[in-house]
Amino acid sequence: MVTAADLQTLNDATLALYAPELRLSGYPQAAFTFLSSLIGVEQINYANLDPKAGSMDMATSFMTPDWAKGVEGFGRHMAKYEMSNFDPAVNGGKPFFFSDFLTQRQFRDLDLYTESFRILGMDHHGAVHVPTHDGKCLWFGLERAGPREYSERDRLMLTLAQPHLANALKLATVRQKMRDELQITPETFATVHSPREAEIAYWLTEGKSNIEISLLMNLHLQTIKGHVTSLFNKTGCGNRLALTLHLIELARKLSESGPEIHVVAAQHTPQVG
Repeated sequence: MVTAADLQTLNDATLALYAPELRLSGYPQAAFTFLSSLIGVEQINYANLDPKAGSMDMATSFMTPDWAKGVEGFGRHMAKYEMSNFDPAVNGGKPFFFSDFLTQRQFRDLDLYTESFRILGMDHHGAVHVPTHDGKCLWFGLERAGPREYSERDRLMLTLAQPHLANALKLATVRQKMRDELQITPETFATVHSPREAEIAYWLTEGKSNIEISLLMNLHLQTIKGHVTSLFNKTGCGNRLALTLHLIELARKLSESGPEIHVVAAQHTPQVG
């Protein structure tokens, strides 16, 4: 059962996950911190499988001497088993644990355990799939050592965390693209918003809070809140993350459109030499 304290922990962890400095390169580490604050684990492994290339990028929250050997063993045997073959449809796409499929004895009899989890020193495995839009399969593996098994509380916390992991990945991706391809300034939004709201929109794309924006613009906090509410109403976005993503996409469209060109009929008379 998830308690009020658990929900507060999730709220605090989510705010930290969506930090202004979140970028694509830092996404795995941000997710490690996020997940570790929700459930106790010894190790979290990030795996991003590219089915077309037949390769998998991996990173870990806690490096051990034989970590590379253990993940190579995982790669050799993962396709054999439903709970490790990176199929997003397993368990209806929701987080799961190996204990949903096997007893502890059965798990330890697998070559997957012998050549991977035993080398890693881990006894209990959980998995969370993160939807992507690039054809890759992204997962986080949560590993525990010792007798402590995963609980239903852990399952519920991971289920609540899953959409935030997906949203943070999307936010990190568009922020990275913004840095690589766009030069957003307050003037970017000048054609669609008032000067004050255009500057607030810019600071929102930078991930600033209302308090930070009020200090940066030397305006009363309630004034900032009023303009942010106006932006919510004008865009139809339901939350701050959606508004930020909307503004970044708007900036991209505005940067691509260039100046508006008005076409009129004209008649050209050739000069006679």
